[in-house]
Amino acid sequence: MKNRSPQFSLNLLPLRFFLVLFFHRLKIHPRLNRLLLKRIMEFDASETQQQRYVRYLSSKKSVDDRALNKYVWVSLSEALPKNSPASRLKVLELGAGIGTMLERLVDWKLLTFAEYTAVDSDANSVGEFRGRMARWAAARGFDFSVRPKNTALIRTQEVEILIKFLQADVYDLLSRENTGRQWDLGIAHAFMDLVDIGVVVPQFCNFIRPAGLLYLTLNYDGETIFLPELHPTLDKLILQLYNQSMDDRITDHRITGGSQTGRKLFGSLMTVDASVLAAGGSDWIVFPASQRYPEDESSFLHYILDTIHTELKGHPALDQTAFESWIQTRHDQVESAELIFIAKNLDLLVRVSD
Repeated sequence: MKNRSPQFSLNLLPLRFFLVLFFHRLKIHPRLNRLLLKRIMEFDASETQQQRYVRYLSSKKSVDDRALNKYVWVSLSEALPKNSPASRLKVLELGAGIGTMLERLVDWKLLTFAEYTAVDSDANSVGEFRGRMARWAAARGFDFSVRPKNTALIRTQEVEILIKFLQADVYDLLSRENTGRQWDLGIAHAFMDLVDIGVVVPQFCNFIRPAGLLYLTLNYDGETIFLPELHPTLDKLILQLYNQSMDDRITDHRITGGSQTGRKLFGSLMTVDASVLAAGGSDWIVFPASQRYPEDESSFLHYILDTIHTELKGHPALDQTAFESWIQTRHDQVESAELIFIAKNLDLLVRVSD
């Protein structure tokens, strides 16, 4: 549910009433009328960009759950050392976001006793991680206690995980003088396409103990599909330009993994003499069932469309009128539970050299 400002909502009521009355009196197709009214009533300008991003991260958890390659996951569970009170795993996650990967690792019974360091550069995400983890633990009957130095402890009779919440720039963290290859497992989930893998991969490996593991998941690999097709030529051009925008992206004066990160990772890992133990597809596939999307996946789709719109608005290769119409039609298809979305990704499990 969206966070709402009561005062703002009250001030917005006359506008909402006018718009509802206006569209009610228009002689337009009933289905379009319903969609317009629904968008008006759901409109909430008090939701900030940060809040929308947090909601996106939350809404994609169910999408990620389906997408993660099960063969790679099983390979990880078999390759991990057994964790116990006497032998706790040390885990380092880069780009940890709001904590959905840790939730999954515990829910799917991969982690029981561990020290988990969650790194993200965004203060808002780190704060949401803390609050969300407390709610998640309470819903499962776990003890959750806040500890000193930005840490917290999750505990049951079968689970004990010490979490360290660390707001830090990944490049700064990895370039620091390393105190030793101490981590049993490194994780980067839907993250490597956002960084320069030529820099991050070798430095990340240097933080992992000899024969330790990297679990690199949902690495975008070059294809996005929206169905049904609207205009095949325009559809193709928009998605080509969107992929190109990823390849051209510069963040803090650095290149990023781009639109073919999945396949590029194989080459980057060869340069550090690491072995790929398992790999497989982890495609995002979102589709409606019984005229609705699962969980909050409509929010996920709206965010993806908004991202494409922001990235390509004003692009000289696009007829902007046609592009705006395309974006609006896709949003309408989400509202009417008609849009199907597919994005190609790869998961990799890596053994770091001795």
